[in-house]
Amino acid sequence: MRQIRALISLVRWDCILELRRLDAVLNMSLFAVFMLWLASFAVSSDKEAQARIGPLIFWIAILFAGTVGLSRAFLVEQAGGVLTGVLTAPVDHGVFYLAKVAATWLYMMVMELFLLGAYVVLFNFTHWERVPFLLGTMAGFTLGYAAVGIVIAGMTAVIRGGEVVLRVLLFPVLVPMVIAILEASESVFPGISLTETQRLSRPLVILIALDTIYLTVGYVLFPKVVEE
Repeated sequence: MRQIRALISLVRWDCILELRRLDAVLNMSLFAVFMLWLASFAVSSDKEAQARIGPLIFWIAILFAGTVGLSRAFLVEQAGGVLTGVLTAPVDHGVFYLAKVAATWLYMMVMELFLLGAYVVLFNFTHWERVPFLLGTMAGFTLGYAAVGIVIAGMTAVIRGGEVVLRVLLFPVLVPMVIAILEASESVFPGISLTETQRLSRPLVILIALDTIYLTVGYVLFPKVVEE
């Protein structure tokens, strides 16, 4: 019970810090929307190209914009010397990891909702009945993204050029999740029949399995990473 209270307190603390600054969410959102706008401008006269390229750019924008937030995940703790206090507190380091993942998931989802709104406007998305499935895919992908990203961000936070190293290490690990979301895109963005439940549910099952693996491995590895 004490660990659960500590988890909730750490998530609240992280979210309050982000609400006070808002720069991480704003930077991620502006970067992602700008990428999407450039893509839509390039193919604005070709409806078929919009249907093919739009979903791909949507996920690429999330991939790259997310690293902006991950690169700042431990900025406050390092600048204020808070990380040392957290690590010496009578709280399981795994709980601190889960709190970081939860907070990162929350503000990445805020960014993705802005991006989804921009996608609806720029690419004339009209499959409203598929929005719940798309949101589930986004949530599942973002959870795995944060689970891996927080561990790697902890490894690269103290080195020069850490943001570049973060991307180099992060993207190869996320390849299975990228494949899953691209398969999910085929079920959401084009006009397939919603009665094909097996095709619609398979990417979500894969994402849930990957989330479980990434969270478990991250929970085990993160205390070793921060102690080093």
